[in-house]
Amino acid sequence: MRKISKKLNVQLIAETFLAFGIDHIVLSPGSRNGALTMQFANDNRFKTYSVVDERSAGFVALGIAQQIKKPVVVCCTSGSATANYYPAVTEAFFQNVPLIVLSADRPEHLVDNFDGQTIRQKNIFETHSVHNVQLSESEETDDLTRNMLLTKYALTDCIHKSAPIHINMPFSEPLYEFVTEPDIVIDNITIDEKEYPEIDVFDYMRRWNSASKKLVLVGLHSPNEEFNQLLTQLANDDSVVVLHEVTSNVHHPRFFNKIDQVIFPYPEEELEVLKPEILLTIGQNIVSKKVKRFLREQKAQQHWHLDEYWQPDTFQILTDKIETKPEFFLEQLVTFINPKESDYYKKWNQIRVNNEKKHQEYIQMIPFSDLKAFDSIIRNYPENWQVQYGNSTVIRYGLLFDHNSSNPIFCNRGTSGIDGSTSTAIGACIASGDNTVMITGDISFFYDSNALWNANMPNNFRIILINNGGGNIFKFIPGPSDTNVVEDYFETKHHLTAEHLAKMYNFEYQVVSNLSDLENSYKEFYTESDRPKILEIDTRNSANDSILRTYFSSIK
Repeated sequence: MRKISKKLNVQLIAETFLAFGIDHIVLSPGSRNGALTMQFANDNRFKTYSVVDERSAGFVALGIAQQIKKPVVVCCTSGSATANYYPAVTEAFFQNVPLIVLSADRPEHLVDNFDGQTIRQKNIFETHSVHNVQLSESEETDDLTRNMLLTKYALTDCIHKSAPIHINMPFSEPLYEFVTEPDIVIDNITIDEKEYPEIDVFDYMRRWNSASKKLVLVGLHSPNEEFNQLLTQLANDDSVVVLHEVTSNVHHPRFFNKIDQVIFPYPEEELEVLKPEILLTIGQNIVSKKVKRFLREQKAQQHWHLDEYWQPDTFQILTDKIETKPEFFLEQLVTFINPKESDYYKKWNQIRVNNEKKHQEYIQMIPFSDLKAFDSIIRNYPENWQVQYGNSTVIRYGLLFDHNSSNPIFCNRGTSGIDGSTSTAIGACIASGDNTVMITGDISFFYDSNALWNANMPNNFRIILINNGGGNIFKFIPGPSDTNVVEDYFETKHHLTAEHLAKMYNFEYQVVSNLSDLENSYKEFYTESDRPKILEIDTRNSANDSILRTYFSSIK
């Protein structure tokens, strides 16, 4: 017997979600959201996932939405449970991932009156969401209609802006009354088409064709073959240089994919020859601080930012906001542009060729360390495996190496926090079904260890844990080492391993501490299994900070 919540607003929200094509729901246990849980979990039109820890649940939902490219709902009880979604909401906001927070609440008259599990939930995510809705408990026809319209407007914003929204639903007891047949059915809802500002492509074409030094910088971007092909056409010009990072998911021999390797070793005055006339940025966050500093110092005459969601002035020189889909703009631009005689690409490429040779020489000579391990890890990614990078030093090491074009790359660079990388990777693996490997550092791994507490854990999920005994980034960046407390309060040095966590959560586990064992571990690690796996790489006895610091001075 199918049990449906007797509460009409619960039926209404479920039917409205389905009318919008929203059917993935991540549920966390609680009583105040019991009617919602009963509604979703008993309806086979929804794909439901149970995740106990709300912070982890938020990131699992983010990972699912990242892959399916449509909104995913996270649903929880009242109080601090809702607040625990905040890290995932901020990441989704700045990464443009459509996340729907559906929070149950106490009745409005109990807020601020010392009732249990009651906080000020209304508009709690206001500064990091694009729409916030407080629904009425009333089941009068006019109030139900109003709730449906409020929900429709919120969901439309979530889809058009690809960003988080918050729907807060107060509930009075009783919470668990049910019926077996629905009282509310919604056949379909018309969603308005998203509109974009008009763009004078011919004006951009004229300006583009007149410049002899054009620099294209691609930030965080999902894999998109059409976009990659258009960018390739744009780059077939000696006056054009395309820079990108591994999180850009674009590939071509003419593209420059290791930005720091090209720029990092040189003082600003020596980089003036690389200064562009036109800077075209596409997509979202850039990891490299060096390229940001370079472009803020060597100011382009024009900076165009192409993105349908954000138009940030990252380099304090923004002149043109191109608010549309990148593929739409580039498709028109490449139709009318003409290659221009220039030595701009040649100058960049000379530096690349020189530094790549030094890169290979340095990697060959260094002992086992984080840097040596990353060279091995990245060379041995199996084809077509999805790669999810953690933050901090992990993604920065990843930027120093070539990646196979068959491996889609993801990383939470919206807010760049370490708090939900593993949970996000698990959500992505669940949604895509793709073989997935997560590369993480020890602090990030232990911080998000509740990610492993997931009843939906896929067997084709893998974790490579680089354990250097603390947050080594604080030994590399200037400042912390001069404080006299770097080990205890910045690096947070420790002696933990993943062995017992792996046993508790039924992961296969192996640990290596030298290059030979690491190279010999991949075959078994990537082999199909009935359990997920953790490969821990112990580099705690390596001089990781000095090896990385010397790396950049060696490629000058």
